Amino acid sequence: MNLSTNDRSAAMNTIEAERLYVSLGANIGRREESIRRAVAMMEEKIGRCADCSRLYETEPQGFASPHKFLNAAAAFITVLSASEILQITQEIERSLGRTAKSTGGQYADRPIDIDLLMLGDEICDEPGLRLPHPLMGERLFVLEPLCEIAPLAIVPTTGKTVRELLLALQRPAIVRAESVTEPLLAGINRLLPQLSSSAAPLTPESLAHLLRREDTYIYIVPDTHGTPQAMATLCLCASPTGTKAWIEDVVTDRAARGKGYGRALILHLCAEARRRGAKSINLTSRPEREAANRLYRSLGFEQRDTNVYRRR
Repeated sequence: MNLSTNDRSAAMNTIEAERLYVSLGANIGRREESIRRAVAMMEEKIGRCADCSRLYETEPQGFASPHKFLNAAAAFITVLSASEILQITQEIERSLGRTAKSTGGQYADRPIDIDLLMLGDEICDEPGLRLPHPLMGERLFVLEPLCEIAPLAIVPTTGKTVRELLLALQRPAIVRAESVTEPLLAGINRLLPQLSSSAAPLTPESLAHLLRREDTYIYIVPDTHGTPQAMATLCLCASPTGTKAWIEDVVTDRAARGKGYGRALILHLCAEARRRGAKSINLTSRPEREAANRLYRSLGFEQRDTNVYRRR
């Protein structure tokens, strides 16, 4: 059912309108224009746009691509059903150049992506249509824009507000690796090539040696099986001018990027360094790691006017 603007206005006088929340994203083409056109077309076909977040630039999640996303969230007042809304948003995606939807967890670059997040307090579990969106609580690129426009909205099935879900995602469990396990070793060896192409895989013995050191501490963000999704290393160095801390090997698995794990790890290691008596906290980063360097600056690290010399 497609309602004209006048039809929708008449219907809203007799049918209780609901608030629809959607997530929008684009990482190829004219990204900002595509998102703004999608919002305008949804307002024309679905209902009044009650609010729209600013645009957030994020790294691709679940697949590798050099093209960054712009993401936003928007709220609409509508009398349409979830299935009608889904049909309309898919038509809008096609009109803006998207020819195929992601299936089976396989993602790719796209000129526009519109995901239905919530429709009032409706709970739906049908093929191709699930409300609330089952992955919204795991996606920082969804929750950050949504929290901007609806921090206190209750997410059905969870009983939690959008802000509570965002805070939980921004504060991942961080644990110190203390003993060698198969998931820990496998996870670290999966992360090492993403950190450096020249990194050699660890053996159980070499990892055990690292974990026994009294000046080196490896921290991870584990999944439910104990496999690291992200890791960072804290190294302490005693000197006449005071103990110095170095944060090294900060890396997040490609499939888990965009969830704030790197930021959370660095903040955790800074607190641990201070707790262990460090007078200064240092890290090194290559200039080409632009995203990482922006993160370090946002956390208060300053690039010093010194040269680092290395001998292999």
